[in-house]
Amino acid sequence: MVIIRFSRPYASRLSPIVIRFGGDIEPPLPIDNSIGIEYGMVWRKPIAVETQTVLAEAASHIGIQFDVSWTLNNGTEQTIIAGWASKASEGISYGLSWKVLPQTRNDFAISWALPTSHQTSIDILWKTTISHQTDTVMRWLDVAAERLSVSVIWHDGAAQHIQHTLRYKGMRCGTEHLLKWAPHAARWICSTKYRPPVGVVSIRFNDPFTPLTSAAVNPIIIRFTPSPEYCYFDDGGGLIDANPVLPTIDFKIPIEPQIRRSYLMQPQISCVRVSDGAVVVLKSVSISRSRGQWASSGSLTFSSRIDALRAADELLKITINGYDLYLLCESSSETRAFGSASYSTSGRGRLALLSAPYQKSINYMNTVSRSFIGLMSDVIVNTGWTIVSEITDFTVPANAFSYAAKTPAEAISLMASAVGAMLDIDDETQTITVIPQWPTVPWDTESAVPDVIIHDSVILDFSERREIRPDANAVFVRGEQQGVAAKVKRSGTAGDNFAADIVDKLITDNQAARMRATAELSNAGNKVQSVIRTKVMADLPPIRPGMLVVVRKGVDVFKSVCDSFTITASVNESTGVVSVNQTVTLLRNEVAA
Repeated sequence: MVIIRFSRPYASRLSPIVIRFGGDIEPPLPIDNSIGIEYGMVWRKPIAVETQTVLAEAASHIGIQFDVSWTLNNGTEQTIIAGWASKASEGISYGLSWKVLPQTRNDFAISWALPTSHQTSIDILWKTTISHQTDTVMRWLDVAAERLSVSVIWHDGAAQHIQHTLRYKGMRCGTEHLLKWAPHAARWICSTKYRPPVGVVSIRFNDPFTPLTSAAVNPIIIRFTPSPEYCYFDDGGGLIDANPVLPTIDFKIPIEPQIRRSYLMQPQISCVRVSDGAVVVLKSVSISRSRGQWASSGSLTFSSRIDALRAADELLKITINGYDLYLLCESSSETRAFGSASYSTSGRGRLALLSAPYQKSINYMNTVSRSFIGLMSDVIVNTGWTIVSEITDFTVPANAFSYAAKTPAEAISLMASAVGAMLDIDDETQTITVIPQWPTVPWDTESAVPDVIIHDSVILDFSERREIRPDANAVFVRGEQQGVAAKVKRSGTAGDNFAADIVDKLITDNQAARMRATAELSNAGNKVQSVIRTKVMADLPPIRPGMLVVVRKGVDVFKSVCDSFTITASVNESTGVVSVNQTVTLLRNEVAA
């Protein structure tokens, strides 16, 4: 027996502790660099019989190894090795070797491993249609996790589905349930699938028919190109809608002031300078706008010389009964008389900042093919203004459009007029909307929904006059070098009374020709011009050019398109009473007697 005694108290040492014996005792076995625990005991007798035992636990392979060996003088050796490792292989390994003399040897090895690729799976798929199916998946994986998973899914189209999941894992027993049923959510659906036309389909062959031969393709294949992408809104639900069908939000409700016996109003007018919000006191204001103008025009009268100096060359925001109007003061004037002085100015709307003298005139030519709205956006790029289109866009080929010595405001106004459109300016948001000159054509007002309804109760003054204009029901419209030529006529007419021919560079597409011709035919024919003076109220906003207005005057009811408007406001110097009015000019076709 070997007795080990320690003569000093134990102090913190590094692991492992090495014990050395002097004399002829052999040193202990070398220790590897693996992480674990090693313990060695050696004794030797004169007959040179040696026994070594090594017990190690190493983190490099996460396992346990045990070695036993002994050697006798006669050279007989017996070795037993048992190992168990479970890391990458996730299994069990066992090895046994037994050796007797170098000439006689018997090796026996048993290995059993269950890697991740070894599993039992059962898949059942039942499918009746694309939208209706039932999937069942069962997997049993005998790995270290010992996990059992069962998933059952029932899918009925995009509208309804049920999911059920069960899980059992390792020594921790648990059950998880997931049950989901709901109609599909509302969404937009876009598709380019071919949409057959409604009604009878006529197929025309341009080439003469050739009898089929052996070399010809039989049968004849008719191919339909994909339709342009179209989208529609699905409000959700399955066969029965989950939610009530909502009405479209695009419907138009006419603005109509209520009919009252009396109207109590408190008109208000205020003016501030846009640059810093400084207040400017006004005595009177008049702002007007017509379809032929690309910016509104107006005049102001100030209450004092100080207010006139504050407003000189400044953009003013004028609020009349809650509606904001903008005017750029450009031309100031002063009038003096004995004991009195008057200070006034005239100017234009905010779009005047894109014209002279604030912008230089330039020459332009489109060197690449662009859309019409894209060309207009290029003209006002980096100016802070944006273009919004309410007309049909079309393509303008390269080098087809050009202008000389035009400011941005003049250029976009020229382009809009070329295709029968006009500019609707929002000075607050600096947005330019391109709309048709006649949003509602004069011969189609009966079936159109109006924008505003005016009745006798709010009409202060009314006057009419007749305008004599040449009549037409057809017009030739064509472009220039790269344009198209088209004859456009009013629907339901013979198209035999022609207006003057129209030639313009921007008539490069059938859509451009149709829009320009519509404006020309709408301007043709005798018109009735109505001038109405009314108030500006909460339920009667300023009537803008292009709006369709219904007028109820006694027993007469008619629809007209607004051609221009003028808003005036004044302050009585002696009483301080504010008076606000708007005057609109309406146009409609004369009804034949």
